[in-house]
Amino acid sequence: MTDGQAEVKGMKGGRMNNLEGEGRVLTVTNRHIKGSGEPPDLKADEVYTAYFENDYREQLVFQYDSKEKKGTLWHGDYGWEDPVDVMAGATTLILSQEEQTWLALVWRVATRRESNEFHILSEVDLNQAQIKVYEDLLTHPTFQDDEWVQEAFKRSIESLRRQREKLRKRLADALSQEGRG
Repeated sequence: MTDGQAEVKGMKGGRMNNLEGEGRVLTVTNRHIKGSGEPPDLKADEVYTAYFENDYREQLVFQYDSKEKKGTLWHGDYGWEDPVDVMAGATTLILSQEEQTWLALVWRVATRRESNEFHILSEVDLNQAQIKVYEDLLTHPTFQDDEWVQEAFKRSIESLRRQREKLRKRLADALSQEGRG
């Protein structure tokens, strides 16, 4: 061993010699009320998993399954039993800035090996999900008689549709680049 090198138990020549460890790495207690539902009993053996707890002790768990190419978010404050899809590092849930930043970061880490095409398609999926939220709000009885809100929703939908067209052009460009490469 040379100066500056440390011997680490389980390491031999800079490599782990025992890839099948024993015991748990992380166990987290549910901090939410019973009304939040049964917390998920998640396994992280085959998927990327990240945990976050905000200042209010609300818990979030993100998993990305690279085989299925699917991201999922559980947010205890929204109900453990209603996980939501994560697309392009975001979701249709209303999240704090800190939660959004965390989710975007863990998405980036989890999907770092995915293709450019995958990332653009994920943005298209998120865009479509956002459009659906606004379309659902347009028909919601709470907003039926509020012309200002109706117009705001319609402007948002039109903006998202323009964004979707730009995404489709980016995708076409990426696919044509891939075909040449």
